[in-house]
Amino acid sequence: MDNEMSVRNRIFLSYDSLYDAEKKVADYLIQHPSEAIEMSVSELSSHCDTSQATIVRFCKKIGCKGFHHLKIKMAGEQQYQEDQVISNEISVEHMEESIQNIMVSKVEEIKATFQNLDPNQLKEIIQLVLDADMIEFTAMGNTIPIAMDGAYKFKQMGFHAVCSIIWEDQEAIARTLNPGDVVFAISASGASRRLLKIVQIAKERGARIVAITNHMHSPLADLCDYILLTATREHIFYNQISFTRVAAMSLIDSLFLLLISTKEDFFQKMAEHEESVAEDKL
Repeated sequence: MDNEMSVRNRIFLSYDSLYDAEKKVADYLIQHPSEAIEMSVSELSSHCDTSQATIVRFCKKIGCKGFHHLKIKMAGEQQYQEDQVISNEISVEHMEESIQNIMVSKVEEIKATFQNLDPNQLKEIIQLVLDADMIEFTAMGNTIPIAMDGAYKFKQMGFHAVCSIIWEDQEAIARTLNPGDVVFAISASGASRRLLKIVQIAKERGARIVAITNHMHSPLADLCDYILLTATREHIFYNQISFTRVAAMSLIDSLFLLLISTKEDFFQKMAEHEESVAEDKL
């Protein structure tokens, strides 16, 4: 995997933590990368209706020394960007264009998520799961379906995996965990108070915590032993949406497939499960 994260990926990962003026810079760079490369810092400042100091501060937040450094990195990534041309237009009046824009966005989400993965970290997480007596998937709100999917997949392989849609129940489960057990905590912002409390309880019980989140720098990330970063491109279309299920569920699927590859017994359990549920199919 390429561990050198692109400017575009860094912008999306940092977006929610940016100030409003910095988001203007981010929005312009996302939508007009070619034009921005040709601009001076004063020209970009004028186009974004923000100060030059804001642009410099923004550059440092996404890991660049300054605007010149940012332009060099963006120029090197330009060919990839050109191959991934996408606008922010979503309209039923222009259905074909809208479908193309959504498709490219979703593909980019998955690609960026997998590019963020550290193979050595994944191996360690796989081993933790194999050694665990219990695995809890915990999440809040509209992220709960991802946790439920994870628990279901792991149960199919024969793991003692649990998930509840009730946060009080999630907390109660965390209080039963023991050293060596594993918690997958799924959160976009990594700042849900209830989720953080559950993670803290599990950590005090000796469980190992794996975060699936958009934000490396968050209260959840600070508590966790491992962080699996998910990429989102929803800000291209709607600023209010910062987390979709595609990237996170792709990570769950990857863990599922990697785990199956470790033991033939897991595949056998899967086959037995499929045979059992097949009776309900026409």
